[in-house]
Order: sequence, then structure tokens, then C-alpha cells
Amino acid sequence: MADSRYNIDAYIVPMDDEHQSEYVSPHDARIGFISGFSGSAGLAIVTKDKAALWTDGRYFLQAEQEMDCNWELMRNGTEPKPPSEVQWLTSELSRGSSVGADPRLLAAKDWLYIDSQLRAEGMQMKLAYENLIDLIWTEGRPPLSDEPIVVHNLTYAGKTWESKVEEARDYMREEKVEVLLVSALDEVAWLFNLRGNDIPHTPVFKAYAVIDSDSVHLWVDPDKLTDEVRQHLRAPGCQIGDMCVTLHFYQEVLHNFGTYIRQKWKGKILLPDESTFIDSVSFSFYNQVPASRLVFVESPIVRMKGRKNEVEIAGMKAANKRDSVALCEFLAFMEEEIHAGKEWDEISAAEKLKEFRAEQTLFRGISFETISAFGSNGAVIHYAPSNATKLPIDTSSTYLLDSGGQYLDGTTDVTRTMHYGQPTEFQKEAYTRVLMGVIDLATTVVNRKITDTQLEIVAREPLFRAGLSYRHGSGHGIGSYLGIHEGPINISFRNKLPHVFELGQFLSHEPGFYKDGSFGIRLENIVLVKNAETKHNFDGPYMTFEPVTLVPFERDLIEPDLMTVDQVQWLNEYHQLVEQEMGAVLRQGNRQRALRWLTARIAPIKPANMTPSA
Repeated sequence: MADSRYNIDAYIVPMDDEHQSEYVSPHDARIGFISGFSGSAGLAIVTKDKAALWTDGRYFLQAEQEMDCNWELMRNGTEPKPPSEVQWLTSELSRGSSVGADPRLLAAKDWLYIDSQLRAEGMQMKLAYENLIDLIWTEGRPPLSDEPIVVHNLTYAGKTWESKVEEARDYMREEKVEVLLVSALDEVAWLFNLRGNDIPHTPVFKAYAVIDSDSVHLWVDPDKLTDEVRQHLRAPGCQIGDMCVTLHFYQEVLHNFGTYIRQKWKGKILLPDESTFIDSVSFSFYNQVPASRLVFVESPIVRMKGRKNEVEIAGMKAANKRDSVALCEFLAFMEEEIHAGKEWDEISAAEKLKEFRAEQTLFRGISFETISAFGSNGAVIHYAPSNATKLPIDTSSTYLLDSGGQYLDGTTDVTRTMHYGQPTEFQKEAYTRVLMGVIDLATTVVNRKITDTQLEIVAREPLFRAGLSYRHGSGHGIGSYLGIHEGPINISFRNKLPHVFELGQFLSHEPGFYKDGSFGIRLENIVLVKNAETKHNFDGPYMTFEPVTLVPFERDLIEPDLMTVDQVQWLNEYHQLVEQEMGAVLRQGNRQRALRWLTARIAPIKPANMTPSA
């Protein structure tokens, strides 16, 4: 791959597509093609005689299982620290060497850092617009999606695309910016109230957009545009200065962008810097903007999109309620089946859950590949069952189920862990401490000075007390019929871009614990940031979190004596809310099995010993 024909000594393969997406289409899964690794976070480097892949703790076990001995796995975040990508390159290559990468796929921030470090060692980066993976991936490569783009109705969007453009322009005027490039796919979809199907489980489509002072531009495959979409954008006969969208061919974006910089735009140009779950814009755009005119900051659309409007808030609550009905019905069904000795495995269970979700109105598919993990597979944090790895579900260990749905009015993400037999004392302690983290997050009150990163300790502290922890974040933002992971919120120590909380944001609370080779536990609720009722208001306003996931927790896995009085009170009140909301729906639909299952879990907990702290 990295040979003399291209005059490079190493080649960098990012996980990203041209839009630096967190999840990519099968057509763009280049790391998967060359290494076998199917996770969503990683970077690969290939030299003439070696290959290495860097990923984080969510994927260590998965990468070990999927990659062969040709690959060296670099475990980021472990001690001793592995060499960084640049350290590895400089140790493997000699002075005068060149490292190639496709500038459309590598984020500008990453390119600039790697290039500066290599130059200090007498090496250099080289532009390779002819993607080397694409040259060899000639057989069996999945095609690009050809499904049409659709209009996301105001019934669910709650705000016209024209008003969103005006809000963005208000920001641009305030910051004295003439041009805003929109490159993240969920931002393009949200901005124009459009949805697509170019990436599995995420209703987005490949496109770039630009807002300037007197026009709006969209680069997209014209074959995906229906007459309804064109009318929605008022594209036919669009004139500069009108509130309408000028359409361009997707493949011409870099050429057009450079032409406009030279001939049309005279002021500052905002390129999106790194944001939560999204890398900075690719180097291919960054390389075209003169330094004197460049504004390289987080896109304002990240926060605009994160603050849900009243219609979106109502839709997200409704979607999560219907989704909770589906999950309660499924969990009741599974418990009955397992206790009856019926045969179920991780894949068949995930497929059955999808059937229950499909019965709900406005359902448009699952929001990510279901993590259906029994026993030792539950210790693989982002496990995806396959025919080669699937385990039967029985009474011998825990069953971790992390799943979600896409609905026209919202996106859901929920995790519950079950045990259909007799859990060990350690499994019960671990489950309870994870639950305590969920509760402590839910009851936290913050003001506009507290950041998402600072809340990580709240989720982990009950586990820390027992010398336990986990290798993933504790919460993330979530989209409204968009991405399962959405900025700006990311409750994680690894978060390099702390953000404050704002009213109308939806996010997850999801601590966990994983014992390698044995079992995994994770619990996850989606919550809404809302006003907190406080006795005083010094340095306020104050905010807290309202759960919108309405699924009970497993009583047989809870050790109440580990919990504080306040934690038990929250749990009992949450289960009362579940009974009020879910019980009414289940009774109305005469869903007796699910109602019995729910009732068995929501009776108030009365521990024998109450401790002031755990």
C-alpha cells in the first residue's frame, strides 16, 4: 500500500468519511476493510511492513477478536501509555520519510498536528487525493445509498429552515463572519428540515451547506432530490438574495468552495473546528482558506440543534414513552420465555425487540445496532452479536441490552441489564452501584457554570468507593430523529471541549461496570434538562434532569442497603412515575403480561438498614 509508486512510506487511514462523521456508511468503512475492525472509533496506519490501529477502551476486546496478527493494537487510555500515532511513525520511519493521507477524510486539526510533529523530525505529510484504500477495494464494496431525501415536517421539526438560517446569520453578524460552512451531516439535515438514509440507523444524507450574507448553498446528489424537496427548498428559479437554496453537485464542492473564496466572498469564513462526537472539518477545506480570513471554531449549529424547541421536546417525550412501552413488553416476554425454557440467543432477542418497536406509531427503524450481550459478551462494551459470537440467553448470567429507536418525533436510547436466574453477590453490588450513579446524576442540580465534564465524577463515585470503574463516558446528547450521539453535551473525563447545560437539551445518563470474560452491567436513561426549583437563586438559574425513559429497574439485582435514603426515595418515586405513565398505557391496551412484569418491579423498596452514605 505505502510504496514507491506514491512516494510515501506510510499511509494514514482515518475512521471518518468526508464529513468526519462518528458513524459511517458501509461504503466508507475503510478501516473495516483493511483490518476487520468494525468499531466506530479508531485510526489505522500502514507502513511497508507493519500495521497498527489505535482505539479506546470501549473497543479493546472487540478489536482483539476482529483483527488478525498482522495488526498491532494500541490501547488508548491505558497504563503504560502506548505510543501515540506520531510517536509510532517517528520510531518506525527515518528522516526524509513521507506520510500520506486523503485530506478529504483526515480532520484539519489532526492533519496540522501530525504534520507539525513530523516536520520536527525531518518528515512530512503528503496530500493523497487518490484514496489508496479505494484503489484496492474493488470487489465486494457496498454501494453508496441511492435512497431519496425526504422533508421532515414542521409537525416534528417545530421550526422552519428559513428561521434556522436567520438564527445562524444572527450569530454570524455578531461574530463578524461572512461565510459559515456546514459539513456535519446531522447539522445539514437539521438545518434544512430534511432527512435521508445514507448512514445506517441515522436519518442523514451526504451533503455540504454554506450560509453567507445573501445566499444559501447545498451540495448534494441531485438524484436524491424529489420534487417535494426542491419545492421545500424553493430551489427552482432560486435567485441570489432570495430566501431559497442554490443547489450544486456534491462532487463539485471543493472546486466551488475555492472559486467562491477567490471571486465572491471577501470576509471571514467560519470552518467548523472539533466538536462533541465530530472531528474538525477536513483538511481539504482548511487548506483553501487564507489564514487572515479563517475563523476556526465550533459550529454555532451544534448548540442551536442541541436546544430542542417546544415541539421537539414534546416529540422526544412522546417517542421515549412509546419506546418504553415496547421495551417493557419485550422484557416481560423474554422473562416468560426464558423461565419456560425456550431457546433464545442474542440475535433472535434483538430481532424480537425490533418487532415490538415496529408496532409503535411513527417508528422508522432502530437508532443503532442493538447491543444484545449475554454473560461474557456483556463485558465487550460496544458488542454487536454475530453468528460467530452469539450466545444463548439463559439463567446463568446477566443479559445487557442497549438499544433504541428512530421515530419521526424523536430518537431513543435505553439500556437495562437483567438476570433471569440467581445473580452473585458481586453482580448485585455492581448493578446497585451503577444504579446509584444513574440516580446521583438524575438528582444533581447545576447552574450555567457547571460543565458536562465536571459531572463525570458524580456518575462514577459510587463505583469508585468500591474500587470499580468503567472505560466509557457517562452520558451524551441525543438528537431529535437524528443522531444517537449528539453534541454539545458529553459527560466524560476524555471530553476535551467542556460545555455548560442549557434548557431543552436531551442527554443520557449511563454508567456501567464490566468484568472481562465474565459479565457486563450498564443502565441508561434519557433525561431532559429543565429548571430546578431551589429555595434561593444566587448565581442561578439552576437546572436539573427529568427522566423521559420509563422502564423499571431490576429488583432482584438491587441491594438497597448499599443505597442512601435519598437514592431509595428517588428510585421509589421514579417507579411510581413509571407506573403512572406505563401502567395506564398497558392497561388501556390490555397488555396483561407486560403489566404483571412492570407491577412486580415498582413496589416501593424498604431496606432493612438505611445508611447516610454508600
